[in-house]
Amino acid sequence: YALKSLTSEPGGKGWPTFTQTDAWKDKQLNAALGSWAALRHDTILYVKQSYTPGIHATSAQPVPKEFPVVGYVEPVPEFYARLIALTRMTEKGLADQKVLDEDSKSRLAALDQVLTRLLDISVKELGNQKLAQEDYDFIKDFAANINSIVTGSGDATQKTTLVADVHTVQNTNQALEEATGYIRLLLVAYKLPEGHILVGAGPVYSYYEFKQPISNRLTDEKWREMLGSGQAPQLPEWTKTFASF
Repeated sequence: YALKSLTSEPGGKGWPTFTQTDAWKDKQLNAALGSWAALRHDTILYVKQSYTPGIHATSAQPVPKEFPVVGYVEPVPEFYARLIALTRMTEKGLADQKVLDEDSKSRLAALDQVLTRLLDISVKELGNQKLAQEDYDFIKDFAANINSIVTGSGDATQKTTLVADVHTVQNTNQALEEATGYIRLLLVAYKLPEGHILVGAGPVYSYYEFKQPISNRLTDEKWREMLGSGQAPQLPEWTKTFASF
């Protein structure tokens, strides 16, 4: 339900130009499918990293000195709202079943706070409002905030190189594999409320879909060997609108 919002058409005023392109729509489909592949791999919720860019000014004028370090949140408020609802539903369901320990309760509360900040900032961005310094500080420290939530959950749960077979065709003895590979870097141009054009850089999934003989179904370890040796299949053709191969 939450991922479905990523493929919805942006509506209303304030949406950045880059979100109106076919390339961005394909990028959002890539994000949704990559997250879906990770969910099929494991029942633990795998939260997509938000768009947290490093910035380089492309305007002829310098970036205002009062904001020496700026950042940008991918403006998908409906996605954040659905994740907040899912987080709170999870907390309530586990608490009602009396299986929610204090550590998990604390992690869910921290995740709720992070998602709420992402929602608030994205609403500001779509409203063409200036972000406060504390908003920029939150974006700058986003990776550390997420790491503090997932730390201790095990290295395996934090890897993005995963594979899962989701369908088997017995008459051809093949399985359909859904996989995610190495994180890639995405660049987009966006405008600040005062008119400066910046280039933001942030991480995105790499998503794969391919067939594999059922006699040789892939494990995560075998998939990582394929990636490391350059034997992974090509990325889907439609990702060429936003990805270089």
